[in-house]
Amino acid sequence: MKDLALNEPRFLGLLSELVALGPKLQNSPTLGLVPEERLAAECVLERLAPFVKRGQLRAELLAAPGHEARPNLVLTLPGRGAGCIGFLGAHFDVVPADREGEGWERDPWKLAVEGGKLYGRGVTDCLGHVALLTDLVAELCSREVELERTLHVVLISNEEEAPIPEIGLDYAASVGALEPLAKGTSYWLDSADFGPTVGTGGMAMWRLEVTGVGGHSGMTQNCVNALELANATERALVEWFEARFPPHADEARWGFLSASTLKATRMTVPNDKVTKIPAHAVVEGDIRLTPFYSMQDAIDGAEAFVAELDRRLEQGDVPRGFPRTRTVGGERGRVKLTPVGRSMEGIACDLASPGLEALLAALRVARPGTEPKPYAMTGSLPLVRDLQRRGFDVQITGFGRSTYYHAPNEQAELEHFRQGYRILSELLA
Repeated sequence: MKDLALNEPRFLGLLSELVALGPKLQNSPTLGLVPEERLAAECVLERLAPFVKRGQLRAELLAAPGHEARPNLVLTLPGRGAGCIGFLGAHFDVVPADREGEGWERDPWKLAVEGGKLYGRGVTDCLGHVALLTDLVAELCSREVELERTLHVVLISNEEEAPIPEIGLDYAASVGALEPLAKGTSYWLDSADFGPTVGTGGMAMWRLEVTGVGGHSGMTQNCVNALELANATERALVEWFEARFPPHADEARWGFLSASTLKATRMTVPNDKVTKIPAHAVVEGDIRLTPFYSMQDAIDGAEAFVAELDRRLEQGDVPRGFPRTRTVGGERGRVKLTPVGRSMEGIACDLASPGLEALLAALRVARPGTEPKPYAMTGSLPLVRDLQRRGFDVQITGFGRSTYYHAPNEQAELEHFRQGYRILSELLA
């Protein structure tokens, strides 16, 4: 195991193919972008086919019925002992990229290698990890390395946006594909900056629909401005959330970089004239919740808060600072909040886990002179809390650059993937 090293031509060759597939891996159904993760899985399987054929490696595509183009890929390399180790969470789908609109300096769909840096959509999140794991498995098989523990690698679909549940990792879990991982530590490889990441946040999306009364902007007595009412309602919702879910005392122990937040991220206000008061507005946003609070409480509470606010508007009990909510003719504005898609819970990893201790030791070996810096963030990961509740030891790390997660000019350092390869090798030793 000590002699293993990243096969850079093979790694970069696969990563180049995966980045080039990016336009068909973009995941944003609301924009009409539904990924075909099978294309990426087939690239991985092409590299590993000789080892599968020889019986060294088991490979299984797991796709939910009706979603055959969106499989997970489970790789199993048997060990001689009874235990196991899991590397999971690296995913085939990517967030969209718009070169012109977002100001990319390079083509996001073409891997660029410049001065030891890798550029392209997915090099950090998360195609770089997919290519790294593929190279590791290929090297273990080609060298006929006999592992002490069985290695399970789970590459997943439907991670970036999942309005339709039961397609990605949740489907793999539902058919029992994750059960063998209960025998050892599972290392989730969809993070960055090495860390390790010892905590994540829960995530839920919401939509606030506001109905006003449109009309001439010079006759405001006859109107309810949906844009103004939406802004006031969103601000009141944020204030309610901050009072109900303030920074938690345990966040410092796990090193959370941010407390829980509720925020608006998108607004749609149909209007075709500056001097026309809009009658409709839709505000969308998310909740990011540290794992010391209940996500269901946050979702239910937000929905109930807006419903109570709408009831107050009906009764004429308008909160201080709100705009006009009723016309002189008696028509009133209405507000309604609805949860969107699935929610995910955060995790506080077991800080006393032998799996975490092994990860810290591996980090010290792979990055001599750099002491690991455990931290937690309110980014979200699917199913990790559920796995933990079922007795799985889940630990989290990753080798890209968090600064460029979901950002234009996404990039990573090749040296970090060399070090990541060494970390995984140490964990297998």
